[in-house]
Formats: sequence, structure tokens, C-alpha cells
Amino acid sequence: MPRPPKPWLSLEAQIALLRSRGMEVADPDTAKQQLAAVGYYRLSGYWYPYRRPDPTGETRRLSEFNAGTSFAEITDLYTFDRHLKSDVLSGIEQIEVAARSRIGHLLGEIGPMAHTDANNFRPAFDHTAWWRTVTSRIGRARGSDEFVDHHYSTYGGQIPIWVLTDLLDFSDLSKLYAGMRSADQKTIADWFRVTIGPDASKTARQKWAKHPPLANWLEHLTVVRNICAHHGRLWNRQLPPIGASQRIRHLPVFDGLPEDQTQVERIYGTICITAYLLDAVAPGNSWRDEIDTLVTSSFAKITHRRPSEMGVPNALSGGLQDGTGAPG
Repeated sequence: MPRPPKPWLSLEAQIALLRSRGMEVADPDTAKQQLAAVGYYRLSGYWYPYRRPDPTGETRRLSEFNAGTSFAEITDLYTFDRHLKSDVLSGIEQIEVAARSRIGHLLGEIGPMAHTDANNFRPAFDHTAWWRTVTSRIGRARGSDEFVDHHYSTYGGQIPIWVLTDLLDFSDLSKLYAGMRSADQKTIADWFRVTIGPDASKTARQKWAKHPPLANWLEHLTVVRNICAHHGRLWNRQLPPIGASQRIRHLPVFDGLPEDQTQVERIYGTICITAYLLDAVAPGNSWRDEIDTLVTSSFAKITHRRPSEMGVPNALSGGLQDGTGAPG
């Protein structure tokens, strides 16, 4: 039989429970305020790595924390993650806007309503399902977005692609790019400098055309963006793969990145590809410097956690930029 839900606990009882499990709570009033403002359940995701390993090494005891675990460090980690998400979201926003612009401009050259014709996309692209989602986006915008109402009253509801791209969710946009014809994808990827190596084999080029890396990157950034926008935990989250295969290992973004895909599927991989794409969107930007400063200052103060938990290679544990090839 399923177990009953855990009982409701007052804030005082929550602090008592944490103390009984070995967490240091030096300032109960501050802890009470944080538990009220953030919530026990949300913070539990941040103290999860502090739980004491089971003697078998297979699980973690739910009842005990490692020695030295403090509520103050948990809140420091939470605050670091909050600032990390803000910075990451800022970088992704610029890439998202650029992708909207590039896709709208390229498809618009085919025709203002090119997005309505399935023949303008890959045969495998489920244009019907995508268009069904798009029409729902348009429907929810009617009556609240003046530019949508304008296109209905003036153009009979025909919304050209360069206008539509500003209405779509980022996930809709990434799916649209994944469904575009190979030549069109290459044009946009070239603008972002996501190019195949000059010595790539014919087979590698065929794989590139079938599964363009930029499509993986946009999908990855969509997931990360949603985590940031919905205030989820990011710093040690496992994320979708960015496709760091040999076909794109020649790109500077992969200098210093580990071959181990499990490490690439952490926020460090996101930081690397975001910095790389931003260099095309906003040359000379300082985004990577800001991320590096955040990690080497705020995260460095969190004594019981390690940069490797974010996917940072051990050789770069003192910082993020050395050896990455990303702009600094």
C-alpha cells in the first residue's frame, strides 16, 4: 500500500527536524524567515547532496547530514544558484532573440507565410502538430496583443513569419529550426559559427545534415531557460546532451570539455555553448566574465561543494575560463 503523505510541520518543527538530523542552525530566526520565504521542500533540493552516505555506499540516509552541514551554507548555495540562473537566463535571452530574428528573416525570404507550407520543411517534420500548437499560441494572444489583433483586422489573420517568431515559445522555435531543410539550417548555423570541420568525411557531413548540432543546442537551451524561468534548481542539474561528438570537437567551445558525456550534461556545458553563441550575437560581450566571477567568488565560499558537481573539469576547478576556448 502507498504510504500516507508526510505530516504538515510548523516552521519551528521544521528547524527542530533539521537539527535532529545533524544540520547546524546557528540563527533560528533567520532560518525561520528563509523557510517561510523559500519553503522547506524547495530548499531540500539544495541540502540533498549534504546527506550522509549509507554505509553500503548505495543510498543516502534520509535522517542524517554530513558533519559540518549548516543551514547558512544551504542558503548560500540557494542564493548562488539564484544568481546563476539570472545570469544564464540573460545570456540565453540574447541567443533566443537572435534565433527568432535569423529564422524569421530566412523563412521570410521564401515567403511571408512560408511557415504554413509543409513543403518548406523536412519530410519527417510533423508540421501538422507544430502548426496546431502555433495556432493555439495565436489564439491565446488575440485580444491581449495589439499586433496580433492588427494582423487579424488588416490582413485577415495572416501573420508573416518574421512577426510570428516573436509570438512563439522558445520550444516552438527550436522545433521549427529542427524541422527546417538542411540548407536553411546550415545558413543559420553558419551565422552562429556552428560549422563542420573542413576535414570532415562525407559520412560526417551526412550525419551533420541529418542531425544538425545547433538543433541540439537550441533544444538544450530551451530546457535550461525553462528551469531558470520557473525557478528550478540549476547548479548541479542533469541536462539534455549538447551533442559533443567528434563532428564538432573542432569548435573552440569544446576545448577543455571532457569526453565524458555525463559531465557535458551539466551547467558547465550550457555555459560553454552559451558563451560561444553569444560571441556571434554580441561580439565583445562580458557575459562569460560575469559567470566566471560569480563562480570564483560566491561559489568558492561554499566549502562543502565542488565545481565538478557543475560539470567543471577537475583541471579547471579554480575557475571556468582557462582552457575552454570561450570568450573571456
